[in-house]
Amino acid sequence: MPPRPKRPCNYPGCAELTTDRFCEPHAKKQQRQYDKQRGAASSRGYDAAWRKVRHSILSAEPLCRRCQAKDKIEPAVLVHHKDRDTSNNTYDNLEPLCTACHELEHKK
Repeated sequence: MPPRPKRPCNYPGCAELTTDRFCEPHAKKQQRQYDKQRGAASSRGYDAAWRKVRHSILSAEPLCRRCQAKDKIEPAVLVHHKDRDTSNNTYDNLEPLCTACHELEHKK
């Protein structure tokens, strides 16, 4: 497969050619702006209490629940809120997932 052709950076006024959306200096700047807008993890509901809950879920169930259902063995690294409410930390609402399964869930 031939390499992707280079095109101008999407940052306003930048003519640097790149294979990504932004050239390297502007990609870093865009990421910093995104992080600033998104806020800290604690402001999004992921505080010390969440870290304890997360640790207990991953300790009790160290494998990805969805992969196990498909007879695959993958370590769980994330705990997913089924109802997407970060304040609802009941055991029934939480599901240990691998990165791939978690990304699939959030692409829906």
